[in-house]
Amino acid sequence: MGAVTYKDGIAILQLIVFPFILVASLFIWKRTGWRVGAKIWRYPFTLSLIRLAGSIATLISINDNSENVQIAIFVCELIGIAPLLLAYVGMLRLIDLEKQIPPRPLALVTLMAMIGLILGIVGVSTSHTTTPGKLTKAAMGLFLAVYVITMAIAAWLFYSLSLALLSYQKKLFLGIALSAPFLLVRLIYSALGDYTSYRHFSIKSLLNSDHTSVTVYLCMSVLEEIICMVIAMVFGVSAILASDFVKPTPEVEMEMNRKERPNGV
Repeated sequence: MGAVTYKDGIAILQLIVFPFILVASLFIWKRTGWRVGAKIWRYPFTLSLIRLAGSIATLISINDNSENVQIAIFVCELIGIAPLLLAYVGMLRLIDLEKQIPPRPLALVTLMAMIGLILGIVGVSTSHTTTPGKLTKAAMGLFLAVYVITMAIAAWLFYSLSLALLSYQKKLFLGIALSAPFLLVRLIYSALGDYTSYRHFSIKSLLNSDHTSVTVYLCMSVLEEIICMVIAMVFGVSAILASDFVKPTPEVEMEMNRKERPNGV
């Protein structure tokens, strides 16, 4: 049996933390409503499953450090970025009860993240290597664009609603604002790994358990993600428990959509 390394310790940390995030996301999802809440809270739920799968793959690599296991770790690392970003798009949907944001921008942002997810999976699956290829780099470019657009929409929506914000909306905005710098660092870590030759951001050095690379990974990726999700879950729970929280039922959505149509058509 192989020895448990520093990198394996990080996987154990994720196995401890992400079940709590998974349960919290399920709690908020249920309170929001399974049908409507799926557009919002399925993303942190999915991210938790991906991180748990990646951690299990890392622990499997203790005794089976094959190329397939390494690629599985790499895929889980990459595809987790999409649900991480879309969790904040979902929070904007929950804030924007009166549909201030036109539907197309949010749909476009979601589509970009999904395309990035597909490109990343195909890029890793077809290259049979942990070296980022063109498709992986394209996926990272889309993720960076999703971050910029999401934060721009959040700033615009806050400005539009600032004079009439409900308590639950303020809490969700605060969750997004506090998470933004940590999310940016998380993306910078992946971007440096994809677009530069810096050894300490290389997935290859990480898989080889280079001590400095693993520390950089812990500080710029794992902890940043955990902090982002903890902030999102804390403010998410606080928002849905607020006395003025408006549950986005299908009926409420239909009424808001009716108001959007000209002349009540």
